[in-house]
Amino acid sequence: MDAAKLNEGARELLEQLTDRLPKRRLPSYRALGEAGESTSLLNEICKMLVNRHTEVTPAEKDTLHPAPRHGANRRQRLRLHQQPRSDIGFAPGCRSTTRVTTADLNWLNTKSQQLLERFAGRLSPHDLESNRTLGFAGEQAIMLNNLCASLVKDEISVTPHEQQALAELLNWFRPATVADLIRDRENTLASLNLTDQP
Repeated sequence: MDAAKLNEGARELLEQLTDRLPKRRLPSYRALGEAGESTSLLNEICKMLVNRHTEVTPAEKDTLHPAPRHGANRRQRLRLHQQPRSDIGFAPGCRSTTRVTTADLNWLNTKSQQLLERFAGRLSPHDLESNRTLGFAGEQAIMLNNLCASLVKDEISVTPHEQQALAELLNWFRPATVADLIRDRENTLASLNLTDQP
């Protein structure tokens, strides 16, 4: 595919996906398209779609296909619209290979519950109740992954202090043992809607 055609396809895809991408990222994505940086644009779109577990159609996936090298793994992980959504499955992990103590788990439970309650007025009632249930059941990794998904997807306001508290919790986990939003913590934290006022 020649560069002009690739760039045109990438820019059309971007406009098609605007309702599934973070609004604050759209200007930078459009700037990449206007600069003719179609490969970078497709890789950035692909990364965001995978991280947000966003479903795409087969045609959209085909348009993302030309993005080379770094995007190859991500394209395989894109969720096709016709396929049933698979449950997120992972085992809880910790930041090191040392044995996790009861004190470690108590710290994780307390800090994650405190952070969740800070967002109580900003999360939907369903998300709040679901995350509380997961937390009480000791499923902090799933709860934090779901909380991150809600914060990013719904563009919920997050203060720098809350972002720091979330980063501390995400860093408690080993990347190999957890779901995408915790594993890709840098991009997750960068995708938050930061504000001084919650």
